[in-house]
Amino acid sequence: MNKKMAITLAILTVITLIFGAYVVNLASKRESNTTTLPIMTSKLVKIDGMTCESCEQALGKAAKKIKGVESITASAKDGNAVVKYDLVKTDIDTVMKEIRKTGYRPISYEEYNEKAVKKESKSTKESNTTMKCGAGKCGTTH
Repeated sequence: MNKKMAITLAILTVITLIFGAYVVNLASKRESNTTTLPIMTSKLVKIDGMTCESCEQALGKAAKKIKGVESITASAKDGNAVVKYDLVKTDIDTVMKEIRKTGYRPISYEEYNEKAVKKESKSTKESNTTMKCGAGKCGTTH
């Protein structure tokens, strides 16, 4: 191998290494185009403290403020709510803490599907008659 060929090969090697380093650096500075798909699930949450349609609506509005929650469909009559949320963005314990902040008392939860049988609330008559509706959060006094 002659001297000119060795110099040319060395220059090409250096150019290739510099270009490679440039591409790696550029790729590391770019934001990822990867999209995380939601993993939606639903839980049937037993809730004490709801007494009317306004309570149901208050929980529905609260859902909009909880990151990762798509909806909360409450039933004062049945004493529960179906919470639909994204497992990637939140978990049921966080959702239950946020529901507590609205003045209602989430008691327990279970898996929910369309065929689930809604159970009646086990809340005492006293708790529904001696307090303001939803601890006063729905704006109605019963």
